Parts: sequence; C-alpha cells; structure tokens
Amino acid sequence: MRKVIWLFGLLSGLLIGAGFFVNIGNSALNSGSSEVLRYTLMVIVFGIVLFAASRILQTRHFNGEINFSRSFIAGFYIVLIASVAYSIMWEIYFSQHGEQYTNNYLKEMKERLLDSGLGQLEVESRYANQEQIMNSYRDNFIVRFGLTMAEIFPIGILLALVNAIYYSFVEKRSQNLED
Repeated sequence: MRKVIWLFGLLSGLLIGAGFFVNIGNSALNSGSSEVLRYTLMVIVFGIVLFAASRILQTRHFNGEINFSRSFIAGFYIVLIASVAYSIMWEIYFSQHGEQYTNNYLKEMKERLLDSGLGQLEVESRYANQEQIMNSYRDNFIVRFGLTMAEIFPIGILLALVNAIYYSFVEKRSQNLED
C-alpha cells in the first residue's frame, strides 16, 4: 500500500511541478493564462492519479472493496507527498529565477495599481505593501514553501474527498447492482 501511495504521490507532484520548467502556451509566469493552465493541470493530474490509486488499492490490497476512510486517507497522503514534491520543484525553479520572478510580479502589480484609477497615495501605499510581501517571500524559505503548499494542497484534498465519496457510494452501489 505504501508503495502505491509513494509512487502516485511523487508521480503527480513531479508532473504538476514540471509546469514550472515548461512555459505552457508561451505565457508569462505571472499571467492569468499560465495560472489557469497550471490549476487545470493540477485538477486533471490529481483526478486521474487519485482514481487510479484507489482502483489499484481496491483490487490489490482490499479484496475488491475500499471504503470512504481508506480511500480518503490514501488520497490524503498522495496529495501530501505531491504537494511537498511540487513545492520542492518550485524551490528549484525559484533558486534559478527567483529575482526575475519577484521583479516581474512587482512590475505587473505596479501596472495593475496604476490602471486601477486609485489615487497616487493609495497606489504607493498598496505597492509598498506588495513590495514588503514579495521581499518576505523572496527572503524567507518557510513563507515561500508554505504559500506554495497552500497553492496545491487544498485542491488535492478536495479531489481526494470527491474520489473517496465516489468509491464509497457510487462504486459500492454499482457492485451491489451487479450482485
């Protein structure tokens, strides 16, 4: 069981994290289209991986039956491993491109604030706040790692919950209809 969880956790984390090293759609790292693609990739990969892992656990380890708690716990650990792998991949990417990332982010934020129609004092105040946040993000590993984990973990847990519900209710019902 552990091998299945580790394999699928690492596989999904590496697949999702690979997006950092491939500029999908030639979009900028901070652009909305890049974020949409990254989150879409998360949902697709987690959906497939969690379903496949539960199916393998059901057939190989639990004699054809898997309940809600077993499916959810396996999904939880898969998502946890994937989230750590994803965050480590971000750290690798950030170590090479971190300065460029933070500068581009601040530049984009400044343009958004200037285009928002706010007064000059409000723009400067909000920009100074964003600059302070980005400095903390750039200089503090724990802040950066925690925020990166928070990017992927909730999505994975939600999908693990949906998968566990599927396996505990829909799968059980279809097995009962076959009998």
